[in-house]
Amino acid sequence: MISSMDAQRLVVSALLSFVACGSAVAIDWPKTYVVAEDTTSPDGKYALIVQNAENGAMNTGPIAGTDAVFLANIPEHKVIGEIKDVDYFERMNSRHLSAQWLDDSSACLVLESHWLYGVYGVHVVERTGQSIQQTDLMKRMLAMINPAEDRLNFYFRFETGPKVVVRATVPARQLEQTKSSAMFRGTFDIPAKRWGAVNVRRVTFQEHEAIESARAADPKEYSVVSRKAGEVADAAAHANEQIYPSEEKRFKALDELLNDVYAADRILLPAARFSRLKDEQREWLKQLVAAPTLTDKSKLMQQRIKVLQDLLWQD
Repeated sequence: MISSMDAQRLVVSALLSFVACGSAVAIDWPKTYVVAEDTTSPDGKYALIVQNAENGAMNTGPIAGTDAVFLANIPEHKVIGEIKDVDYFERMNSRHLSAQWLDDSSACLVLESHWLYGVYGVHVVERTGQSIQQTDLMKRMLAMINPAEDRLNFYFRFETGPKVVVRATVPARQLEQTKSSAMFRGTFDIPAKRWGAVNVRRVTFQEHEAIESARAADPKEYSVVSRKAGEVADAAAHANEQIYPSEEKRFKALDELLNDVYAADRILLPAARFSRLKDEQREWLKQLVAAPTLTDKSKLMQQRIKVLQDLLWQD
């Protein structure tokens, strides 16, 4: 025999089950929606879909009054779930939407940004069967370093776990006005859905510029291209490279970059760690001196710069 209280519990349980199932059921792809650029997963199966440019800002999507964004299964042409608190349509003026995926396509980092004012939305989105789970990373960062505004300069990299290693400051325009700000450094554990190590430190405008410049440069793109007669390089093939006409000039540029990254490490690393780094650097310099050719020295320089850049991501 079931008591009235048990009956009420069964009704509530049934209702909750209905709601949960309803949120997980894939819906048809809205007719006016297209795949957003820079959002497709590595396996090509998933992407964010947005209202097309012709219908954007007309609030004609499946959720009234918004230009909602969805995660979709491309081969099946089905919507998996809505990306909450994200409002965007194709080629939206001054704004950009991207999805940076894990290699296994199981989760992505959805970024909303304004070309002038910086990043204003950061969401971890995980696929769980035919539904999604979403975590807002922006709230924690804003609360700690920029509570008066709603935008940040944001940098990240994925690490095993999987985890998202995060670096953030106030936008450059705002930082230039205040001359100093705080830098957020943290690691978010995706499966556990929680922040691990988090710290905030003060940086000046000059320090911020030095750190971001050191982090952004790619030593692998420093190359030598001959400009002799009959050897005109295809510019399109080297569009992302730092091109130098001789090995001597490339080596000099790499030497300058190495010094810049080393200086950024001095700013960010704890005193004890930087002291060890100085000893490591002296030992490495012995290898550099012993390298037989300038090309060999440049290769050693590229490898060392990468090691020093990785230190900028350590908490």
